[in-house]
Amino acid sequence: MELLALVLIPLLAGLLLLIVRPAKSARGMAMASTLLTLALVCWLWYGWNGGMTIGIAHDWVPAWGLRFVLGYGGIGLLMLVLTAVLFPFIIGTGYKQPVGDPSLVNALLLFCQAALFGVFLAQNALLFYIFFELTLVPIFFLLLKWGGEHKRAITIRFFLYTLLGGLALLFSIAYVTLQTPAPHSADFSALAALHLPMHVQLWLFWTLFLAFAIKMPIFPFHSWQPETYTMAPTQGTMVLSAVMGKMGLYGIILFLFAIVPEGAQHWSGWVIGLSLFGAIYAAVIAFRQDDFKRMVAYSSMSHFGLMCAALFTWNVYGISGTLFQTFAHGVLMVCLFYIVGAVALRTGGNDFGGMGGLKTRMPRFALLFMFVVGNAIALPLTQSFVGEWLIYNGLWEWNNWTALAGVVLIVLGAIYMLHAYQRVMLGPDRTIDVADADRGEHAFLVPLIVLFLFLGLFPNVVLRLVDGPVQHLLNTITTLP
Repeated sequence: MELLALVLIPLLAGLLLLIVRPAKSARGMAMASTLLTLALVCWLWYGWNGGMTIGIAHDWVPAWGLRFVLGYGGIGLLMLVLTAVLFPFIIGTGYKQPVGDPSLVNALLLFCQAALFGVFLAQNALLFYIFFELTLVPIFFLLLKWGGEHKRAITIRFFLYTLLGGLALLFSIAYVTLQTPAPHSADFSALAALHLPMHVQLWLFWTLFLAFAIKMPIFPFHSWQPETYTMAPTQGTMVLSAVMGKMGLYGIILFLFAIVPEGAQHWSGWVIGLSLFGAIYAAVIAFRQDDFKRMVAYSSMSHFGLMCAALFTWNVYGISGTLFQTFAHGVLMVCLFYIVGAVALRTGGNDFGGMGGLKTRMPRFALLFMFVVGNAIALPLTQSFVGEWLIYNGLWEWNNWTALAGVVLIVLGAIYMLHAYQRVMLGPDRTIDVADADRGEHAFLVPLIVLFLFLGLFPNVVLRLVDGPVQHLLNTITTLP
């Protein structure tokens, strides 16, 4: 029942906000809901036995192979922890960077959290698809109502892109479900037991990969991302980048590596090439941006390209490093987009041209920002250093030239992040009357800074969740005919 409660708590809290619509206490009620789910996830983590845990399993529509099965293994638990840890900060962003109608905003965010928990708990492919698509509904309305310039056209394009990926995923699930023995089952355990012919795996790989490549996004399925991230309100951008994008990486492991492993191995070189090309392309474009928020959006795309490339190296360094970096990237993006929003509130926009010299008036904020930049460029003793070091080793083990591309990305990342810090905090004093970091901003950024420094020193807190599943995955792959 704990797993069902994890989905129902934010769902019911969101419905309560829509019914009662408290003007002053909406954020407090949403925060209480997210803290409750965080406590529940910590309890599940504490009681995890190291294997697969099934909490609830009931037939729903047996004729379609649809069962309501909720459970988690180490990788799923990592995603639950990521969602539970970040959502209190996403809700907390609304205290400092509010948008209108807090009841509706927080209800939409809680509905999104409920659907995300469902995605990471679902052990049936059709149930996964339902939650996968439900995450789109609240974020669609959040963007459409509180987005920035050209929000309608950008939101519609975002919706169409993700709808295309969802339809490709639904087609793939229907096909593989019909390949299971009668009565057909869409449970992941039944789908993983299939041994599809190689010629089927070769084309099925791309229909599955399309859905998850769009969600991250990976080049060339990325064109919706920069505009959407830039236009979205800060909380919406945090959800899209820090949590929703991770559904793509999680889906690759859950579907492609389990159902079409030989197809994934066959096409791994193509995926690594596309991912690294897109990552380098995004890093170069990030350096050329004059908009702070757009620069961070491109940096997120660059990080996703590197993680996706490492995922397809088929070695323990690459896969474990990607999963560790999944958590690190989520924490980093929440920090960066919060800083973007805080600077925009003080300067009136995201244009670098209106910034500069803020360090002299905001020394405490500048120090907090510098810690986040240190994490972004993967300085030693930060969590990003651990993830990128593992990723680099995975790329090196796969091919020396891909490792060189990884080094280029690390250098480019340092260039555009330090350049952004220089343009915002250093340079000539713009004589803008701005306030330094206040108590609320310290309360937001300091815990996240402590978290990424702690994981930089003690990475096994995260790695022990994924070591067993990753080794089991690789052992399974090596036994393929």
